[in-house]
Amino acid sequence: MKRNIYILRHGETEYGREKRYLGHTDCGLSVKGINDAKQLARIFMESGVIINNIFSSDLVRCKSTVNIAFSDREVTFLEELREINMGNLDGLTFDEVKNKDPEVYKKRGENIADFIPLNGESFRSCQQRAIKILNYIIYSTKGNVVICSHAGFIRALLCSLLNLDLDLKNIFNIKQDYGCINIISFDGSDFFVEGINLKTLSIKLSPGSLQYIK
Repeated sequence: MKRNIYILRHGETEYGREKRYLGHTDCGLSVKGINDAKQLARIFMESGVIINNIFSSDLVRCKSTVNIAFSDREVTFLEELREINMGNLDGLTFDEVKNKDPEVYKKRGENIADFIPLNGESFRSCQQRAIKILNYIIYSTKGNVVICSHAGFIRALLCSLLNLDLDLKNIFNIKQDYGCINIISFDGSDFFVEGINLKTLSIKLSPGSLQYIK
């Protein structure tokens, strides 16, 4: 029997739309971010979709999002659903890194998949973590699942599910707005990407959706 996994990006953070490396820095939601979460609550309530299990990153911006969007539900918070670990770059703006350490800025741009910031992780490692936790969640639960996570984590996961380039050079071409919904279906053996960066659940789940084979 087909199941759906609804992967949400948290609402807008206190850093807003600043061009900043934001990994494990534990910042809360902005006023707009709170409204993003309320909008998710309305979308799921009006859809009538049955959600059997809810999982979330344990960082505050995700915790706050699911606690608003699914206020009457039990949520499992997992460290494995955290954003990519940006290490010593975490919390710095792009310009700060570019000016203070141009070599690091350059190396990351040249090899986005495998560059590891000091005390951090690479996007490839983040991707492997994302695949592992998705499989754990899907095989340890029944029914439809909500997962609330972060843009980098979600992009890395979608690159794998869509069989995109191994060097992840196009990872940032996958748009992930604050409070967006990504829909993945699972037929018991394979994952299918049904929708990306959505603000609605009213889409046709077509048999021609892109497929990921484990």
